[in-house]
Amino acid sequence: MFDVAIYSKTAKGRAEISERTLGLNPRLRRALIMVDGKTPFGELSELLAQLGDPKDIMRQLSTLRLVESDYDLPEMPEFPGMMLEGPTTVMELHSTR
Repeated sequence: MFDVAIYSKTAKGRAEISERTLGLNPRLRRALIMVDGKTPFGELSELLAQLGDPKDIMRQLSTLRLVESDYDLPEMPEFPGMMLEGPTTVMELHSTR
């Protein structure tokens, strides 16, 4: 997690605030309420620290798809059957010259 990342509630997260369908524990619910889509994670983590480990809290909320970050990246594609031939690191590339 990057300190500059901005977390926002997803549509599911906003619905959870009003409908309480998931039965979140009070700690996660309070954390979800704190996510405002404006505060960088570095600042937000100071507030979340009162509830527990900020990274763990955001990981749980992200896993439940209640929040998303502007730094969330899509999964890297896998290319089964493709093998790299030649150097696979910069150091190996350098040593072959």
